[in-house]
Amino acid sequence: MKNIFYFILWAASNHFNAQQTDNSSSLFTNTAKDHTMKPAKYNQLYQYGIADAFISGLYKGTLSLEELKSKGDFGLGAPDMLDGELTILDGQIYQTKATGQTITPEDQFKTSLAFVTFFRPDHTFTIEGKVDHQSALQEINKILPGKNSMFAIKIKGKFTHVKTRAFPPVEKEPFPALTSISDKQKIFDFSDIEGTLVGFYLPEYLNGINIKGFHFHFISSDRKSGGHVLDFEGENVKISVAALKRFHLETPESKDFQNFQFEHKSNEALEQLEQRK
Repeated sequence: MKNIFYFILWAASNHFNAQQTDNSSSLFTNTAKDHTMKPAKYNQLYQYGIADAFISGLYKGTLSLEELKSKGDFGLGAPDMLDGELTILDGQIYQTKATGQTITPEDQFKTSLAFVTFFRPDHTFTIEGKVDHQSALQEINKILPGKNSMFAIKIKGKFTHVKTRAFPPVEKEPFPALTSISDKQKIFDFSDIEGTLVGFYLPEYLNGINIKGFHFHFISSDRKSGGHVLDFEGENVKISVAALKRFHLETPESKDFQNFQFEHKSNEALEQLEQRK
């Protein structure tokens, strides 16, 4: 049996109104009706792997993309043995390689780390006029109910500039930590391009398991360009947000993962409580 952990993460007593198009602050309700409007599979975060282990060198893929597709139609991931980035949009998985080429990998191709959901937006709005990366995040922050909830976020439109990156493949063990090969990542600059940013906002307490804050990948409308987003500028972009209420974490069975030495994280208050007799 795979190690499966379930976390029930209720964001707040309020819930996004479905299909809203205004940018007001009254976006949340507390009615049972809203919770029954969507089938249960939607807007639940599924994660495979642990971010801390991945960035420390656990790049071998152990989950097939075929299985990943059964867990969600929207999200992010890392390719087997790196070589770029994975972006999941509308049920299709795209790999942007370090060469800059974007392909559709086979279903039996594997990932070492991925986060997906069956995306159904609760709130959609448009930022009129020109907007840059930081300004867009500020506008998104205005509609989020708090910093301790989870959200899937889609930004779609025409971009005057998108800057992305992709890491090269690794070959020989022991594999280097991701930080030690950051100088080898490939940077791509795209101008006047239409496409979609696929991403999440995740809270501080998930950092290490996942990656805190905003995290986006890009895929162009022609599906030929992509990568991990470093910066962007756009105009009249459409933003869709879904509140994620549950978190399903699955860890690999591989020996590499089972024998990985995680860094000790001390919490003195909890330790004192647990050790008190």
